[in-house]
Order: sequence, then structure tokens, then C-alpha cells
Amino acid sequence: MMKLLQWRYGLLLLPVALWLPSNAQALTCQVDSFVSPNLGTITLGNANNASVEQTLTYSCTNTSDVTQWASVCIGVDGGTNNTSQISPRHMTGRDGSNLNFDMTLNDMSNATWGNRIVGDTEFIDFFSVAPGTTTPTIKTTVVRVSLLYNNNAAKADDYTAAFTGSNAALTYVTVDSSSDTKQCLSEPQGTSSFSFTVEANVVNECKITTPPANVNLGNVPANKLNIEGSSSIGVTCTNTAPYTIGLTLFNAAGNNDGRSFMSGTGNNPDQVPYQLQRDSESGRIPWGDGKGNWAVDVGTGEVKTKNIYVIVPSADFIPDSYSDTVTVHVNY
Repeated sequence: MMKLLQWRYGLLLLPVALWLPSNAQALTCQVDSFVSPNLGTITLGNANNASVEQTLTYSCTNTSDVTQWASVCIGVDGGTNNTSQISPRHMTGRDGSNLNFDMTLNDMSNATWGNRIVGDTEFIDFFSVAPGTTTPTIKTTVVRVSLLYNNNAAKADDYTAAFTGSNAALTYVTVDSSSDTKQCLSEPQGTSSFSFTVEANVVNECKITTPPANVNLGNVPANKLNIEGSSSIGVTCTNTAPYTIGLTLFNAAGNNDGRSFMSGTGNNPDQVPYQLQRDSESGRIPWGDGKGNWAVDVGTGEVKTKNIYVIVPSADFIPDSYSDTVTVHVNY
């Protein structure tokens, strides 16, 4: 006897509901534009206060059919030079020297622009985003980049601080309640990374920081010899910048050994000879006009003071007031 066994099988379909939050991925935000801040040419005069402002534009889109509320943060760390260095940050030259700078958010009462880990100033806005992808909500915030203190030692060079997508990001989260507008500081969030570079160019410059005072040799008797007076000049030059200081004497322009003469008043024909001298490693030497026998030095970014000595060999001349004019030239 033979039995025929039959198997019957079928597909049992069970209804399964997949639940998605009504706002899942409905809200997306991104940085639309942020031009890399360039502080331009940096001299001794603006090395500690140069600044530039740039507008950062971002937008949020809502693909749902209801209004969404966005909590938006925009954070940046110290950049590729030092991710944990927020205030001050550093731009670095090719030889490794630094420029100190700060980045602040104007809309946040000039708070230092930091991030959640360092700085805690990344929250920028809380706003509604209308439904529909054709009408994104566009917003802006103003970033100020400012050079800070202790930049006098910077050498002439190009300086940069790079912020890549791992250093800067806009973060956002949909907020169900307006009771906690800063949820982007702590809640799980969407992220839009962006990159920029801060730049500056330091150039060589010299400034006469302290002009020399007039030298008054006073009233001297006619038989007095080797009359001496002095003054000084303060010069500040960019660090490592070579420079020279020359003195041009009005009554002997082009004379390289610092010798000239003082003229009297009216029709007085007498001329009182004198010489300008300066310090050197071997003692005092004549101070010329910048074409020869000038003072040679290298800047440090700080004031350097040079003494000027006036030597008059004799006062045996017609009693009168005698004078000459000296022009200081700093060449770099």
C-alpha cells in the first residue's frame, strides 16, 4: 500500500507598523557662505588691533507640511594649529612664529566664538522654519576677527590659521518646545561642516617712536673748549628687519662724518663747527647722513634707543645765538 502525503504551505502576512517621528529629517540646515577672513597688511601700527568682519550666511529647510522650530549652533575650535587654543588663537608663519587673534560673534555681544567643548558660545539662534522646500529660511551672523596683544615680535611673513570641516560646523536640532531654545548645545543634532582660513601679511616697517629733543648747549663763555650736549632717538622696527639711521645736517648736507656748523643770526659771518657722534662697540664715532657712517641695526619689534652726541670744539666766536637743523632718516 502506498500513501501519498501532501504538504501545504502558505505565507502569513502580519501587519507591521513602522513609526517615524513626524519631524524626522524634516529640518536640515547648512552654511551657505563664509568668506575666509583676510586681515590684509599688518604693520607696527595695527599689529595689535587690526580687525575685519565677515558675514556668515546659513539656511534651514523644512520638508514637512508643518512649521518646525530650529535651535542652531555654530561652533569652531582652535583650528589645525591648535584645536584646544580658543583665546587667543594663533596664525602661524612659515618659520613657526605666531600672530595672536580672536574671533567673536557680533550678534552675541562680541562673545568669543568657541564650541561646545571649548568656549561654550556656539548657540546663535532659535527660529521657526516654514514648511515647503522652496522657501528655506536664510539667516546671517557677523564674525569679527581681531588681532590681539603681543604681536610686536612677529616677523615679516604670511600668516595663516586653517579651520577644516573637522574644526568648524553648524549644528541644529528641531525643538518641540520654546522652553529650551538652546537644545543644539546638548541634544543629538544634525551637522553641516565647513572650512575657512584666516590670513594676514606682516610687512617690515620702522617708526620713529621717540623723536630726538632739541639740543640746547646753553650760554657758554668764549674761552670754553669741547662743549658737549646730547639727545636720543627711539626707533621701533619689525622683528628681524634690518635698518639704518642717518642724520643729515642742514648746513653740510651730504657730509658723511657728522661734521657741520651752526650759523648765527642776522649778518653775523661766524660759523661754529660741531660734530655729531654715536655710540659703538669701540667707543664714540661720527654719525653720518645715511650715505655713509650711519647707524646699522636689526629690529626686535620693541623700541631701541640711540644716543646722539653734539661736540663743539670751541666757542671763540662773536657772541650770538647759533643753530643748525638736523634731519633724521630711518631706512629699512
